[in-house]
Amino acid sequence: MDLPIKEHLKKVERFKNSAEKRLDYTRLDKNEGIAVFTEKFMDILKKEITPDFLTAYPEIYSLQEKIAKSLKCGNDNIYVTAGSDAGIKAVFEVFVEKGDVVVLLEPTYAMFYVYAGIFEAKLEKVTYDKDLSLSADSVIKKISDFKPKLVCIANPNSPTGTILPPDDIKKIALSACENKSILLIDEAYYPFYPITALELIKEFSNVIITRTFSKAMALASARLGYVVGADKIIEALRKVRPMYETNAFAAKFAEIIMNNPEVLKKNLKEVKMAKKYVESELDEMGISYFK
Repeated sequence: MDLPIKEHLKKVERFKNSAEKRLDYTRLDKNEGIAVFTEKFMDILKKEITPDFLTAYPEIYSLQEKIAKSLKCGNDNIYVTAGSDAGIKAVFEVFVEKGDVVVLLEPTYAMFYVYAGIFEAKLEKVTYDKDLSLSADSVIKKISDFKPKLVCIANPNSPTGTILPPDDIKKIALSACENKSILLIDEAYYPFYPITALELIKEFSNVIITRTFSKAMALASARLGYVVGADKIIEALRKVRPMYETNAFAAKFAEIIMNNPEVLKKNLKEVKMAKKYVESELDEMGISYFK
């Protein structure tokens, strides 16, 4: 029999993850951490995996409190998710209805396009110039022209690596607020880029920030992230949460990393050194590149 798949989902393109073995290789394709954790640190993780830990459902309250404390906000401003990916999906699920306009940068994080298709949104794209420059005014014009339900900005953006400075982000937030649009700022690469839009949460009730433990924290396998926003936004997002926001391993490992800040510092230092090395080698070979 023909499966009764929703008609609009037939147009959503998804690609299988590669079956090729990726462990024990130098992986540069997905911005994962490489050899971040020492044997000593791994021993700390292993000690937490007790029989009782394995048989109990996940408890994420301690991690939620730790994140809130680190960001100097309330627990009601944090929603822990299975990767920032799940947080982004929750935003679409709560706010975007069929036919709503969503403004995206072009190109940007692939899942923005996927969720726009799943929730039957109309896309309005703000494209980069050939030199990968993009003005805040071009984003603001899209907002004022189309009155979108949602504006998605990854900052820094992936795959371009470009940023919108704080003043531009604030202008976009103001325009989004005036036009009753939700502004989602994905900060997956914080603190590789150490400037954040977190202060806007206090000023604008329409701003949402997503973050992940996959990049600087190097926990890509754990699938853990969180959303930061006004308490009313977080309350709304929790309406569509699964029974448990994430798994216990992810929550525990994240807590341990936050308790050992030297792990993050080491990763940031090594990645920055490696970046300079790659750039110098490309310069030596006469190969042009975007920074």
